Amino acid sequence: MILGRARLAGAAAVLLAAVAVAPAASPPGRATPAAAARTASATTADARFELASRTDPGRPMRWLACKPIEYRINPTDMPAGLEPTVRHAMSVLQRQTGVRFRYAGHTRHTFTSTTHAATPTVYIAFTSRRRAAGQTFGGPGGEIGVGGPAGSWAVSGGRTTEAITYGRVLLSSRFRGPATGGGASWQALILHEVGHALNLAHRGGARTIMHPVLSGATPAQYTPAEVHALRKVLQTSRCDYAAWSRL
Repeated sequence: MILGRARLAGAAAVLLAAVAVAPAASPPGRATPAAAARTASATTADARFELASRTDPGRPMRWLACKPIEYRINPTDMPAGLEPTVRHAMSVLQRQTGVRFRYAGHTRHTFTSTTHAATPTVYIAFTSRRRAAGQTFGGPGGEIGVGGPAGSWAVSGGRTTEAITYGRVLLSSRFRGPATGGGASWQALILHEVGHALNLAHRGGARTIMHPVLSGATPAQYTPAEVHALRKVLQTSRCDYAAWSRL
């Protein structure tokens, strides 16, 4: 589901999108998880974020981050030489939030896959197609990237467990921009879509990462308000990984 769009604001500006994703099915004998369907827009200049909680509209569904969150890259359609840029962008995220993100290698996981690893994972994939995963990439009204989290909950023994199980990002390999730095760059694009995968919504002005249009004003890292929002959705204490494994 597209959560936010903006009009193309000139040749140096390109559209970015967010999606909500459904959880994977539970193995037999386990409580059935439900999709986290609640969302909230983020249109003001404070540290609001996308909400994905069944039980409390004021509380976001969170990532377990007591251990490193893994990220994996599907190399299909990835532009040559871009893997170091992905890893650099993730190191920026790690440095700003204090949460560890561990590169776990290549994967065949696609943007439309509904399975996930046994540990919280962000999946990053690429496409050279103009139409993929229900999105139109490139051209007027098109996007250059899309991302979102998969959250679920399950009730077992009278106890409710809810968390984000994985995040997914799909980037257009047709995008042309410098590898690193701010502006309309791959680094800014990756940080934007990984922000969606971590549960941030479009928000802020042109000088923020999560603004829905990538332009010359886009910074090379998250703003303090965005870091504040990221820390709210990244749980770094009292992480129940055993319960998470049942989602």
